[in-house]
Amino acid sequence: MKSKILLSSLLVIAIVLSGCATITVDTKVRKDGSIERTRMVVNTSSLVYGFLVESAKKKGYSSLRESFMASVGEDMKDKVSYNEVWHGDQVSIIIEAVDYVPKEGEKLTIKKENGYLIYQDLTFLSDKAAPSDEFSKAIMGTFSLHYYLEMPGKIVDSNANVVKENKAEWHLVGTDAFNAKIYAKSEIPALPGFELPLALLAVILVLIVSGKQWRK
Repeated sequence: MKSKILLSSLLVIAIVLSGCATITVDTKVRKDGSIERTRMVVNTSSLVYGFLVESAKKKGYSSLRESFMASVGEDMKDKVSYNEVWHGDQVSIIIEAVDYVPKEGEKLTIKKENGYLIYQDLTFLSDKAAPSDEFSKAIMGTFSLHYYLEMPGKIVDSNANVVKENKAEWHLVGTDAFNAKIYAKSEIPALPGFELPLALLAVILVLIVSGKQWRK
């Protein structure tokens, strides 16, 4: 969604200036290609948070929350939440959304292809060259991305660090996190009526036939 991209872009600018941050994304996809729920948590310092707020104010907003919610479409206003939780000098920015269907042109896409569901998120894929000086590299090295994805069926192809059945995980640090291409391809579960084991269906048929013969 555009609001997630907006916050990520602002965060990149703030981190390059100073400070560190950790982003954790947790997403569950339905078999129809819609997102059942997604949650992004940005853990950072008050210094980086201050940069984000200043950037939002320069755009005419009174707060980071107002800036974020302004970028959320009307169809998602009641499905998206934004919260901030402070722990001393650290802050967690928590963004959650439910029943989300990616729109054409967004960096997050989910499409059906030859009986498979293909998930791709380019939100964190930067179009800028990686810094060459040691100071910038050191600053960016404090940034990390942890991405958790649950697909509706078994994942058959992915560039994730960890894949277990229908779940995948990406754990990226530094420049790798700023050039993250999240990709997973999964099977699409059959309709509920076809998910019953054939053995169980056979047992049911036997019981039906036996019942008819008993009544005779």
